[in-house]
Amino acid sequence: MSFESVLGKGQTAQHLASLTQSNRLPHAAAFQSENITLARSAAKELAAAYLCTSENMRPCGECRSCRKIHDDIHPDVITLKAVGKQSIGVGEIREMISDCYIMPNESHGKVYLIFDKMTPEAQNALLKILEEPPSGVMFVITTEQTSLLLKTVLSRTMMFKLSPTKQIDDGNEAFQAAVEIARAIPQNIELPLLGATSSLMNSREFAKQVLDYLAEFFTLALEQKYLGEDGYEDYIIGIARPLRKSNIVKLYNVANQALEMLSHNCNLTVLSTWVCANIRESKH
Repeated sequence: MSFESVLGKGQTAQHLASLTQSNRLPHAAAFQSENITLARSAAKELAAAYLCTSENMRPCGECRSCRKIHDDIHPDVITLKAVGKQSIGVGEIREMISDCYIMPNESHGKVYLIFDKMTPEAQNALLKILEEPPSGVMFVITTEQTSLLLKTVLSRTMMFKLSPTKQIDDGNEAFQAAVEIARAIPQNIELPLLGATSSLMNSREFAKQVLDYLAEFFTLALEQKYLGEDGYEDYIIGIARPLRKSNIVKLYNVANQALEMLSHNCNLTVLSTWVCANIRESKH
């Protein structure tokens, strides 16, 4: 993948690519977008760019480090989420700070992805490490609104504001395809879902991107179901409201099983048909 594949051919993608190639990536960055999935995808791409081992364009998407990051299994990319509660607390931030001083497992550095809202106390605890970060450590924060971050935190990060509409219009077709599938799921007729999942036949890389987005959508739908908070996209709420938690978990498993099938060179027509059938089955 690349910054353009996630963000489209806009100035933000060009700026990030320029910073990467000139080895001027910041030690702390923040992505703000109403589309939190887009912000998280951009954060992962920045982590890939930082740890990529290619001598040419980074992130290359092909090296061992890039592949592991995109598969969410890189030991030196640590994700912080507010599991079972509304915000990341000071305890999790302090644990992260302690971990910062432990040597990386296999890369030249470590990346901490802070994917959920932090309490003010947690943000205050983060300040010192942002001011004096250990060598080789990067922090990437995602947020729906800059107002959720303290000004002191904002002043110590490089902020990238992403417009959901602009990013999609700029050519992120995989994201659009995933949204189309998500919007078809709650419908009672099969034809929209059948048509939406047919996009998985485009190419193997395209199918992987669409399935990665879907897995994230289902995670967000489950969060919305548990937390009942506002601020989620309409296609996330459209999944969460009519379905039980157990059904959303099944949908998440479908996306991950499809990714596993893809990794074993499954025929794309078979994959598309299987995904459509299993999404339909998971709703009941």
